[in-house]
Amino acid sequence: MKFHNIKIIPFLVIFALPNYLIYAASASDSKHLEYRNRVYKENIKTVILFPADDIKASSVYPAAIPLNQSIPLVLKFDELFTDEAEYYKAKIIHCNMNWEPSHLSEMQYLYEYNEFSIDQFDFSIATKIPFTHFTFRVPKVKLPGNYLLVVYRENNANDLILSRRFIVYDQKIGITGNTGLSSGVAQRNMNQQIEFMIDYTNFPIPNPYLDIQVVIRQNDRWDNAIFGLKPTIIREDVSQLEYRHFNFENNFNGGNEFRFFDIRTTHYGGRNVEKTNISDTQVDAYLFIDEPRTTQPYTFIADLNGGFVIENLEGKDNLLESDYINVHFFLDLKEKSEKDIFIFGKLTDWNYGDINKMKYINASGLYSGILRLKQGLYDFSYSIPENMENPGILEGNHFETKNEYEIIIYFKDQLLGTDIIIGYLKFI
Repeated sequence: MKFHNIKIIPFLVIFALPNYLIYAASASDSKHLEYRNRVYKENIKTVILFPADDIKASSVYPAAIPLNQSIPLVLKFDELFTDEAEYYKAKIIHCNMNWEPSHLSEMQYLYEYNEFSIDQFDFSIATKIPFTHFTFRVPKVKLPGNYLLVVYRENNANDLILSRRFIVYDQKIGITGNTGLSSGVAQRNMNQQIEFMIDYTNFPIPNPYLDIQVVIRQNDRWDNAIFGLKPTIIREDVSQLEYRHFNFENNFNGGNEFRFFDIRTTHYGGRNVEKTNISDTQVDAYLFIDEPRTTQPYTFIADLNGGFVIENLEGKDNLLESDYINVHFFLDLKEKSEKDIFIFGKLTDWNYGDINKMKYINASGLYSGILRLKQGLYDFSYSIPENMENPGILEGNHFETKNEYEIIIYFKDQLLGTDIIIGYLKFI
């Protein structure tokens, strides 16, 4: 079922685009549901799940809300190359702390039948690349915990469009935390050490050492999150747990402030944009050539911690009048690397794949990559997956870097037989 608009797009417009940017379904498209943030269709872009009080559609704020859900989560995404709205539906899956589906029935964690229509949509306005913009307000849930939001086409739950993680917490305990220097002498110039304390005075826990599980995230990432920390001190007389580790279990690489670029306008090059080319069918923005920052000293930049904000300076509607731009990235390593290099950040869902892998150009000696992105402000970095233990190999690694951290406290509920979230803290 489709909702048709009267506007008609010439068939040849799509095929006027470069081959590497034409969307085409293929047999290699995976339909296997993964319990992580993922887009399953190449023409689905700019997927954002964010608190509804955020005045701009951005990925800056984590998809984390309290159980009362006074501020609900809103999902937004675009479908490119269409003036028709597909008929999409959504469902919600409750997961344990390891992001595996729990054994709860849908009636235990939902107030409604687990099939929600996504019927709010709008069409792009005067953009070179037409798209349909969808909006979905995530329904309330009954229980705190990990959830996976899954969007699929029409009535076929196997025809996957996207999946997004979110968490709902019920603040039963108190958490105090801070970021400090690493306890290791050699690590102090590079690492950030997270120490915190839990006060469970108002929420009796029979066996806090076994019943409590902790996850710490850096910059809204799950790929490098710390799992499984156990308390170093248990003070049962005052119902407190202390987490002050000294073997680097609670250490994150500080990394560096993110690189960024501004494509809010197509009339001139924004910050870190060298030039912009505009044709009848597309816009190309070419960033300045980047170099590794491995040996450069730390410099503070007020970044978005790897996120982005959708915005344009020409129109009135950021969501419908912002065009899609082919952004060209260039990295000069002076020589070819033995490892694959990727463009990395929330603009790629913190994932690695063919779409964000850079290619080495023999003629220029540069690494090059192209991403199709909606107008806005973007953070990014360059990353080598095999060097997760040493991310500073391309970007530098500094303890002074301003990162955002979240501490998520899970409790093993024996009656429910699954993990619920009883505490949440976000800090820098």
